[in-house]
Amino acid sequence: MRYKKLTNAQRSGLNQIPNRRFTIWWSPTINRANVYVGFQVQLDLTGIFMHGKIPTLKISLIQIFHAHLWQKIHESVIMDLCQVFDQELEALQIETVQKERIHPRKSYKMNSSCADILFFSAYKWNISRLSIVTDSKDVLDDSTSNKYWVDVQLRWGDFDTHDIERYVRSKFLDYILDSMSIYPSPAGAMIGMDLAYDLWLAYSKWFPGMKPLLQQAMSKIVKANPALHVPSNYSELFSNQIIWFVDDTNVYRITIQKTFEGNLTTKPIGGAIFIFNPRSGQLFLKVIHTSVWAGQKRLGQLAKWKAAEEVAALVRSLPVEEQPKQVIVTRKGTLDPLEVLLLDFPNIVIKGSELQLSFQACMKMERFGDLILRAIQPQMVLFSLYGKLHGCRFFTAFSRLILLLRGLRVNNEKAKVILRPNKSTIIEPHFVWPTLTDDEWIKVEVALRDLILADFGKRDSVNIASLTSSEIRDIILGQEIAAPSIQRQQMVELEKLTEAQSQVTAIQMQTTNVHGDTLQVVTTTNYEQQVFSSKSDWHVRAISATHLPLRLQHVYVSNDDVKDDSGSYTSPTQVAAFLYDASPPDNKQVKEIKAVVWVPQ
Repeated sequence: MRYKKLTNAQRSGLNQIPNRRFTIWWSPTINRANVYVGFQVQLDLTGIFMHGKIPTLKISLIQIFHAHLWQKIHESVIMDLCQVFDQELEALQIETVQKERIHPRKSYKMNSSCADILFFSAYKWNISRLSIVTDSKDVLDDSTSNKYWVDVQLRWGDFDTHDIERYVRSKFLDYILDSMSIYPSPAGAMIGMDLAYDLWLAYSKWFPGMKPLLQQAMSKIVKANPALHVPSNYSELFSNQIIWFVDDTNVYRITIQKTFEGNLTTKPIGGAIFIFNPRSGQLFLKVIHTSVWAGQKRLGQLAKWKAAEEVAALVRSLPVEEQPKQVIVTRKGTLDPLEVLLLDFPNIVIKGSELQLSFQACMKMERFGDLILRAIQPQMVLFSLYGKLHGCRFFTAFSRLILLLRGLRVNNEKAKVILRPNKSTIIEPHFVWPTLTDDEWIKVEVALRDLILADFGKRDSVNIASLTSSEIRDIILGQEIAAPSIQRQQMVELEKLTEAQSQVTAIQMQTTNVHGDTLQVVTTTNYEQQVFSSKSDWHVRAISATHLPLRLQHVYVSNDDVKDDSGSYTSPTQVAAFLYDASPPDNKQVKEIKAVVWVPQ
C-alpha cells in the first residue's frame, strides 16, 4: 500500500489505526488528572473523565463502551453478586436478598449514589468498625443491624489516581454524609472497581462471614480467564504456539476400606498429573507416589498445589524454545496455585477450560494404570499419545484421541472391544493404540461416536437423530449442552425478552440535584432494570433435617484427623421444643414427660 498512489485522505486513514492503538495503550499515562489541571469532561454514558482534549483517545473509548456497555458491566456484576449471596443465605443468616431498583444512569452518575443490593437478616448482625476487605482484624463494637446494603462503583483510573483504596474510602465517606445519597441503613459495603487497571476493593462496616465470601466472589467475578469455547477457540490449539493441557483430576486418589469397628476409613493410592501437548501428541505423565501424602493434612488442597509445583518444575527444566506459551487447566481450582508458581514466567498465559477432555480415561488403560499403581517413587514418564495416529494431520489425530478417550470414559469395556475386536488386532509394545488401517480407523470412529451418543441420549432422554453436527462435536469434546427441547424453550424465552426490551417503558424515579432539591425524573431506558429477589425458605431446612439420620449412617473418618489427646468442647445453645406429658388420675399437678419434640430451627 505504501508504494501505491494514495490520496491524502487514504494516507491519513492508514496512519490512524496505529495511532489509536498507541494512544489507547498509553491512555492512563496520557490522560492524567495531574497534567491537564482544571479541565475535566465526562464521556457520555460512561464514568470516564477526559482531562485533556485528546480526540484520538476519546474516539477509541467511545467505541469500546458503545451500546451502553458501562451500564451492562455494572448490572452484570450486581447480578453475579446477588446469585453468590443467594447461595449463602444460611451461612450468613440472611433472610432476603434483593436487587434494589435504581436509576438507569446511576452507574456513571458521580455526585451521588444509592444501594444496589439490600439484605434483610434472619437475626440481628453484629457490625464491625469501618475497614477494607483485606484487613484481617475486625473490631466489633456494640452496634447491630438487621439491614445491610452493597453499592458497586465503577471507575476508569489513570496514572495519578488509580489508588483504588483511597478512592473507595473517599467515595464511601462522601456518600454516607451527603444529603443526596440515600442508603437504607448505616451498615453497608461499597465495592470500587477500576476497569482500566483491573483493580477492586471494598470498604465497609462488616458483619461476620461477609469479608471472606466477598473476597472469593469478587476474585472470581473479575478474573479475566476466558473459557475455551468449542466453536471459536478449537483451532487455537493447533497454532504455532506451544500449548499444554494440564489435568490434575487424579493427583490425589483414595480407596475406602471398612475397619474392624465398622467405620469407613480412607487410604491414598498412587496418582498422576497429565500434561499434554495437542500439537505434537507428547504426554508428560508425572506419577505421584503415596509417600507424598504421608503426615500431611488438607490433602485435597495440597493436591492442587502439588500439581502446580510439578508443572512449574517441568517448565523450568525445559529450554526456552520448548516452554509453553499457553497452559490450559481442566480444573478451575488449580488456576490460582499455578498463577502463583508461574510468576517468574509472565509471558505464559494460564486459562481455564469448560471442555471436559477425558484425560483421566487413560487410567482405565492397563499400561497407564499398572505404571501408576506399581510405582515405588515419584517419576516423570514421556509418552506419545498419538502413536500410530501420527500418520495423519495432528488436527485429525487430536480429534481421534479425544474420541477414543471419551469412549473409554463412557463405557470402558465396550470401547476396548471396539478397539480390539479380535486377537489379530495387535498393540505394539512402544505404542498406546492398536495398529489399524485408515478404513479400520473410520469404522472404529463411527462405532465410538455411536457409543457416546447412545449414552448421552439415554442419560438426557434425547432423540439422537435430532442432534446437529455441531452439537455432536460438542458432546464428544465434553461441552455441556442442553437438550434440543430445552434449547428451543430458551430461544422462545429469549425472543420474548427481546420483544419486551423493544417496547420502551417509562419509569418515574426520585432523584436529587447538586443543590439538594428533590426531583421526579421520568426515564425510558431498558438498562439496569433486571429484578432479583430471593428469600430463605424454612421448607428446605425442614427437609434437610429429616435426612440427617440417613447422612449419618456412614461416617468417613480420615486417620490423620483422629487424635486421642485432642481436646473436645461443648458449645451450649438455646433451642425450643414441644413437651408432651401425662398426669396420674389422682393428682393433676404432677406431670410425667412422655416425649420431647425438637422442630427445625
